[in-house]
Amino acid sequence: MDFMINTLAEQATTVKSVYTPLSLGPHLVFCFIATLVYLALYYRRGSLHYLLIMFAVDATIITQYWTTTAAIVGLGVAEILLLGAAVYFYIIFAKKERAKAKQKEAARKEAEEKAKAAKSAEKDREDRMVDNAFDDNE
Repeated sequence: MDFMINTLAEQATTVKSVYTPLSLGPHLVFCFIATLVYLALYYRRGSLHYLLIMFAVDATIITQYWTTTAAIVGLGVAEILLLGAAVYFYIIFAKKERAKAKQKEAARKEAEEKAKAAKSAEKDREDRMVDNAFDDNE
């Protein structure tokens, strides 16, 4: 019983950082995986907002080493700026993507109309050939 009380007392007196819910190992793994994912997204889609989100996630590693008020406030400001910039660049990226989609749709519709017109012209030419074949103008 004494052993349990001593163990609980030791755990209660061990100060844990309120800013880092993960220990260093899992936090590093999380940041590494997030970095890989956001780099892949940036490479695949080419939008700057993925890099900004990656930097925002990776900046949280600061809490593992510095837990002073100034460091936490600085991190908070940096996070707000990075995420705000990410939102801004995402909006720009989304507008470009919508414009590309509209342009592709317009090109597709134009190609369909040209195909219909060509098909109709071909049908008219064939109809005239058949009609001319049976004319008795000789």
